[in-house]
Order: sequence, then C-alpha cells, then structure tokens
Amino acid sequence: MSSVTRLTLISLVGICDLCATIGSLSYAESLEDAWQLALSGNFKIKAAEQQEFAADSQLASANAERLPSLVLAADYLKLDDKPTFEADIGNPTPFIVSYFDEESAYYSASTTLPLYTGGRITADINAAKAQRSAAIANTSHSISSVKIAVARAYIDILRTQSAVELAGSHVESLASHQSDVENLLGQGLVARNNLLTANVALADARQQLLQTNHQSELAKANYNRLLNRALDTEFALEPLNSPKSVLPVTELSAQALSRRADIQTLKHRSEVLDETAKVAKAASKPQFGLSSTYLHHNNRINTDQDVLAANVSMVWNVFDGGVSRHRSMQLQRQAAAVKAQEDELSGLVALQVRQAWLAFQAAQQGIEITRDSIEQAEENLSSSENRFQAGLITNSEVLDAENLRVQAHSNHSNATYDAALAALQLKYVAGLL
Repeated sequence: MSSVTRLTLISLVGICDLCATIGSLSYAESLEDAWQLALSGNFKIKAAEQQEFAADSQLASANAERLPSLVLAADYLKLDDKPTFEADIGNPTPFIVSYFDEESAYYSASTTLPLYTGGRITADINAAKAQRSAAIANTSHSISSVKIAVARAYIDILRTQSAVELAGSHVESLASHQSDVENLLGQGLVARNNLLTANVALADARQQLLQTNHQSELAKANYNRLLNRALDTEFALEPLNSPKSVLPVTELSAQALSRRADIQTLKHRSEVLDETAKVAKAASKPQFGLSSTYLHHNNRINTDQDVLAANVSMVWNVFDGGVSRHRSMQLQRQAAAVKAQEDELSGLVALQVRQAWLAFQAAQQGIEITRDSIEQAEENLSSSENRFQAGLITNSEVLDAENLRVQAHSNHSNATYDAALAALQLKYVAGLL
C-alpha cells in the first residue's frame, strides 16, 4: 500500500471519528429534553389528564340540566275484551256502549323545563367548575412532581459520572506513586513496607472505582425508567449550570402560596364539597317545572285522538326525616376538613421554601470555598511527591496528600451539583417548575 493511500485512509478514519464525536455531542440530552420525554409517556400524568376530561364532561352535564328535556314514548295495549259503559235510562234493556278498543297504540312526546330548583342546578354547576379547576391543578402538580424527579435523576447521573472520573484519577495517581515506590525500593532508598502500603492504597482505590461505576449504572437505569425507555439505553447528558443567585426568600414564599398546584387542588376540592352541600340542601326546597305533552291515541272509538297539554308543577319534599339536612352537614364538615389541610400545607410551604433557599445559599458558598481548596490540594500533592522522592517525608504523607486532593475535588463537585439541585428544588417548592 502506497504512503498516499495510507495517508488518505488515515484522514478518512480521522474524519469519521470527528463526525462520530460531533454526532454524539449533538445528541446529548438536555434537562428540557429529558422533561419532554418523561412527560410524554408518564402514566400518572395521563391519568390526571383523563380526570380533566372527566371534569369537562361533568361540567357539560351540569350545564345541560338547565335545558329542557324531550322524551318520546310509544306503547301498545291489548285487552281481553272491550271496556263498556252500562246505564239504565228507563228502557227495559240497559244501554251498553264501548268506550275503548280491545287493542290500541299510544305515541307521545313530552318536554320538561326546570323553573326553580332551590339553587340545586346552580350549585351543581359551581361544583363541576371547582372540580374541573381541581383536576387542572392536580395535573399541574403531577407535571411538577415528574419534572423534579427527573431533575434529581439527571443531577445524580452527572454527580456519579464526576465521581467515576475522580475515582479513575485517584487510581492513576496511586498507580504512579506505586511505581515511584518500586523504583526507590529497587535503589534501596525506602523500606519494603512503603510498597506494601502503596499496594493496599491502590487496591482500595480500585475497589472504590468499581463501587462508583456501579452507582453510576444504577443512576442511569433510574433515569431511563423515568423517561419510559429501556433501562440499558445509552445516552449522553449536557452539563447543567446553576444560577448564581435567586429571588429573596420572602418573594419566593409569596409566589409559592399563590402558585403551588397542590394548595390550589385542596382549595378547589373544598369548594366542590361546599357546593355539593348546597345541592343536598336544595332537595328540601320546592321544585318548580314547566312541562308540555303531545299524545296521539290510536283508538277508533275516540273522536279526538290527539291531545296537547301543558302544566306547571311543584314538588316539595316537606319532610324527609332529616336526610337532606344531615347530608348537607356531612359535606360541609368534609369541606372544613379539606380547608384545614389547605391551611396546614400553606403553613408548611414557607418552611419548605426557606429550607431550599438556605440549601442553595450554602451550596453557593461551598462552591467558592472548595474552588480555592482544589488548587491548594494539587500543589500540596505535587510538593509531597517531590519531597518523598527526595527522602524528606514518609510514604504515608504522600497518601494523605492524595486523599486530601480527592476530597477537595469531591467537595467541589458535590457543592456544584448541590447548588444546581437546590435551585431546581427551590423552583419546585415555589410553584415555578
């Protein structure tokens, strides 16, 4: 093979590798992508959406109660003999006449319009509206719950991947130190127990790398589960940056009280029970209605087979043993119980917001503190390795310096991801996610 051909093949391979790298980067999932995938197939959200559709139908049904109803009916009557009317009008023979056929058919159309129901229809409509609002709020709460769960899983993967990289660098550093100890031992400059100590430290680091890899795989599986796909699906994630600052805690607390979907859900459920109590109470009030009927009686004896009638009706259940009153009281008590739950949650919201806000502030301060410690830990390790090779310090001091380096990097990584998670958690508890 000529040198030109080899150069061409090498160039093509390099271009393919570059394209593959660019392709893998272009397909890295962002947190927004993860949210869309999770929300599109989440069964909890699908169930909440079906509850919304059910509430829409309930509201349409309640509104339809104000409209007139139309009923069509048909009956066929068969008798064993013709009904007759007998009268004695002074003749020796009684006067007998049939007033009904042995068989006949009825056709009727009737319509009814409610005029006054004691507030039952209005309360029923209001209850349906509140139920629909509760269903919408519940869907919003389900979406926020899914998003924060996905965000935690997303950050957990970034955290474990960073831990895997750090554990790998720890193994490399200890392997390099082990090699230095072997060289010094071969020159007779250190005791053999230094090599044994280095070997034990390296084995422990490799064990930690295995455990970190295991945790990373579990985090990926959990993330794939939340996104409704195969647990072993391969993917890449975009880095996640946390904001440098957030709104004041008092402003966030005020927003939470007005925007939290779970608070709104309880509020609307209390309204549903209050309005349903009015529906139950209306059963003890007079009910007025307007009705009209058209009847066609297919009977040859009757001269007028078509009848048209209209009437205004009033029904008043004056005494029902207290059923409607007790039913209304039961629903009012249930509404009061839900309202108490709403008040308790509202009081808890301020604490949740403050906890998340303080966690974010602590993480931001931790980032600044640990950023400086990383540089110092790296310098300390480099100095310790040089002094060890010069025979000025012991082997254990180098290992301590390496552990301090790993700890500094780990602290900075955890502070960074804690800040990102705290910022998202703060949005969640404030009703902004």
